[in-house]
Amino acid sequence: MKPLFAFIISAIMLVALAVAFPEVLLTPGSLLKGHHDVEKNCLNCHTPFRGVKSVTCTNCHKQNDISVKTVSGTLLQKNSKKILFHQGLSSGSCIECHTDHKGINALKALKPFKHSILSSSLRNSCVSCHSNQKPEDKLHRSLQGSCAECHNTNKWKPASFNHRKLSTSNQCLECHKSDKPNDKLHLTITAGCTECHNTNKWKPASFNHNKYFKLDRDHSASCAKCHTDPNNYKTYTCYNCHEHSPSKIAAEHRKERISNYQNCIKCHRSSSEREREHEGRGNDD
Repeated sequence: MKPLFAFIISAIMLVALAVAFPEVLLTPGSLLKGHHDVEKNCLNCHTPFRGVKSVTCTNCHKQNDISVKTVSGTLLQKNSKKILFHQGLSSGSCIECHTDHKGINALKALKPFKHSILSSSLRNSCVSCHSNQKPEDKLHRSLQGSCAECHNTNKWKPASFNHRKLSTSNQCLECHKSDKPNDKLHLTITAGCTECHNTNKWKPASFNHNKYFKLDRDHSASCAKCHTDPNNYKTYTCYNCHEHSPSKIAAEHRKERISNYQNCIKCHRSSSEREREHEGRGNDD
């Protein structure tokens, strides 16, 4: 009986000490600097065996006064950087973002913010909190929609963008001037970027080669096979595939009384004999 009696007495003493000095026996860490006045009165915030409820926070922190007045009612100095969005939150959402017993620094006691607790009006008005993070470029100045149309609530980048929202879909260089390659091919092209590129990603790009020469099954070569100068795609050669030589080509065309044969695609638009154009025919005499 003695061991059981000793255990009961010890348990009673332990409970009594926990009730008398909870901040010593039960606390998991120091309270925030602003909560030091209630550090020895756990029941101010905690309900026995039920934890902390947000409603206990609003007993001291009036929702419409947060970032405007102190708990004692003193007006805070106006600070434009303060985000006054607490008024739009649910009154029972305090513990979704805030905790305690993490030390005196309030920033260390913040949990990751959940945008789901915002009211629907605030959720669609990102700039009410993030106005100082909106880029001051032409694109963002011209957009009127919600940030959520391109960005998500996890992080700003990467972002998705629907180019159909733009009023001028062919003015790619207004935003992508720095993305345009500085090679001779792109320097000589005056058409819109959308003739070769799409709005999903720059590469792979499409190019209507048939406007110049039809790449049929007999001509499925790589670009470098014909365009030997990577800085100038206007130049090309046909000699790499057909075992041609300038002298043989000259003799063949002169036999047909064709003098202007240097620009092959002027007459040969494909491998089909029927698609030849004879603008280059001429008399040597």
